[in-house]
Amino acid sequence: MIPAGSLEDVEALEAGDPGGMLRLVASGAAHLRRSALLAEEAGLAEALRGAGRPRSVVVAGPGEAGGVVAAVCGPGCPVPVLSLPGRRLPGWVGAADLVFALGDEAFEAAEQAVRRGASVVGVGPPDARLAQLAVQNRSLYLPMPPGGPARAMLWAQVVPMLLVLRGLRLVSLPDEALESTALLMEDLIHRCRPSAEPFLHPGKQPALELAGSLPMPWGDTPLELAAASRFAAQLGDNAKVPSARAQLGALDARRGEGDPDDFFRDRAEDADGGTHPVIFVEEGTSPVAEVARARGIPVTEIRSQGGHPLERVASLIVVCDYVSVYLALALGVDPTPVPARAELTARIS
Repeated sequence: MIPAGSLEDVEALEAGDPGGMLRLVASGAAHLRRSALLAEEAGLAEALRGAGRPRSVVVAGPGEAGGVVAAVCGPGCPVPVLSLPGRRLPGWVGAADLVFALGDEAFEAAEQAVRRGASVVGVGPPDARLAQLAVQNRSLYLPMPPGGPARAMLWAQVVPMLLVLRGLRLVSLPDEALESTALLMEDLIHRCRPSAEPFLHPGKQPALELAGSLPMPWGDTPLELAAASRFAAQLGDNAKVPSARAQLGALDARRGEGDPDDFFRDRAEDADGGTHPVIFVEEGTSPVAEVARARGIPVTEIRSQGGHPLERVASLIVVCDYVSVYLALALGVDPTPVPARAELTARIS
């Protein structure tokens, strides 16, 4: 395990984060509030007046926003909510469906949706090509506040979509729940600040636990699964660390023979680089955590807070975003650039 002192020096943390990813993660609550205001200013209420219920909701574009929206809508949503990261829509999408297009990465999918007569709502930067497509086809376009990389703008994507679905009576999202979510995020952001001591720090302590291991994000409920998917993506983009697929069989991998409850055991015998489950928990206890601990496998649990589904998933994701950035800094990795993603974008553009 990397010593806790590696994350105590605030100046060193700032020097290791020249792109300001910690600052961007700390902007989540502000993005939530600002995007809600921008949606209102864009005429959302007027655009939805008289709109009927779609057959399905499709979220086109990369990232985890679609999965988060689907999880907040929950299994009780009267229509399916699907997240499609690819550039092409399924053949069945047509005039009865609603398509959210997230930024210019979803431009081709938005064009297909327009040609098929689907209802299209664009979400992205004000100067995106997608905004011009929306104007040309009299579609709704909800601008996001300015920010950094797309992965740092999750809440600026999620909130406008949820407000549209609220207007269509597909999800329950009172204004009070939006504000309580922002307040909960602000509390977690304060607790995860760089100047806070690593001991019991919601972001630093799990990062130190994960250093040198193979994280295995784990969730069971829709909200937990959305957070686990987000964490896996952030581990790759921010910390440049791969993650293992959640598999029970991996808990039977051979490890050090030391008793995990023996404080004085030689930790050099522990299997550095082994699988380390990171379990997201909405409520209660996790049987998977108990199974892992019974085998001497270290486990990190991230627990949700709040009552509304948006509060619960936001509390999980804020923490896991911080963990991924602090893990990057503990490993001496700049969390902002993703050279592989930049190269792939250049090859396919």
